[in-house]
Parts: sequence; structure tokens; C-alpha cells
Amino acid sequence: MEIAFIFTALLLCGVSVYYFCKANYCACTKAGECDNPVNQYWLGAMCSAVMSLLLCCVALHVEKGTLLWLILMVSCFSGAFISAKRNAKKRCTKAKQANALLTNEPN
Repeated sequence: MEIAFIFTALLLCGVSVYYFCKANYCACTKAGECDNPVNQYWLGAMCSAVMSLLLCCVALHVEKGTLLWLILMVSCFSGAFISAKRNAKKRCTKAKQANALLTNEPN
């Protein structure tokens, strides 16, 4: 039973990080246009994080459950950060290749 709680907590941590990233993306790219979805994304992120914390605490008691939850959240955020860096690097190299074609043209 504890393993099922921990696995569900891991899934909810991933959902929380996904909603957090969606809220930040929406707030940064569409400032003022998507106030309601940002609130929904933030609400989803916070609710799933709290549910994940509760499941971890039920599975392993309060102290160890809180430590496990912190480890799960840090690992999920680290994965999202690494993924964002890789995607930004891919976009940057594609843009440099396109710019190189434009600068080599004769006037």
C-alpha cells in the first residue's frame, strides 16, 4: 500500500511541476491575456503538490514523508529545468543556422 501511495505521490509531483511550468509560460508569453488560465494552472499546481505531500506523509509518516516529498519535487523540477535548457539550446542552434544563411548573402 505504501508503494502505491508513493507512486501516486510521484505522479502528482509531476503534474504539479507541469502545471507550474504551464502557468509560468502563459504568464510570460501572454501577459494580461490569460489571467484565468494562469489562476487555474496555479491552483492545479498547488492542489496536486499538497495532495502529493499528504500521500507521502500517509505512506511514511510525517518526517520521512516530508523528506520524500521534497526529494520528489526537487527531482521533478530538475527534470523540467534540464528539459527547458535542452529545448532552448536546440532553438538557439536552429536560429544561428538560419541567421548564418542570411549573413552570407551578397548585397
